[in-house]
Amino acid sequence: MLVRFSYSLTPDQLVMPGPIDPPKVIPRSRMIDKPSGGADDVRWGSYNNTSFARMFVHSGTHMDVNFHVDPDGHRLGAFELEDFVSERPILLEIPKGDMEEITVEELKAHDEELREADFLFVYTGYSTHRQSDPDRYLVKQPGFSVVAAEYLMEAFELKGVCVDLMGIENIGRAKTLDPQFPVHKAFLTAGRKFYLVEDANLKPLTGKRLLRSYAIPLLLPEAEGMMITGFADVGEGNA
Repeated sequence: MLVRFSYSLTPDQLVMPGPIDPPKVIPRSRMIDKPSGGADDVRWGSYNNTSFARMFVHSGTHMDVNFHVDPDGHRLGAFELEDFVSERPILLEIPKGDMEEITVEELKAHDEELREADFLFVYTGYSTHRQSDPDRYLVKQPGFSVVAAEYLMEAFELKGVCVDLMGIENIGRAKTLDPQFPVHKAFLTAGRKFYLVEDANLKPLTGKRLLRSYAIPLLLPEAEGMMITGFADVGEGNA
């Protein structure tokens, strides 16, 4: 059975950090006569419908790749399709509240599972605030500690990490640190291709046996990240 873990980009599901416009479809041509107030730069009465898309690539469920925080890091075009397909994904449930950190001790409790995994989902449960209290979800979100991120990168051969949080670390706090965004950098400047999937809907994966997972971006080669369609092939019951 396939279960999607990416949110829709519809207005009712989209939560955006700060004053950023949501993705928008802009008409280029339309197969109708020009309506009252229609834009002059649209080819009205056309033989087809075509559009441009304007979007912030970190909208909704999205991935960050190395170039996001490393000017010399891998851009999206450096990744192969198989990098986005995980044959041995695992999901850890590590509940977290406002501003709390995922610790290395909590990860070490799952060493045996992590040694066998190629992709890690972490469900904190904080995503329950995403619709009910989006400001809290954006501002007070928990995240990984730097030490926990370093531990994952040094001890295991993971392709990536996915969380049910707006960011892998608290965005507001990370901007004030020196260096800025240390958790992102611990993951993405560790010397290998790696990606982070943020703002994911992981509740539907809990209690399931993960057989394979997919995090599929639009492959714009120069991009530092991209919105994804994420889904997993699951069985009933935990592995």
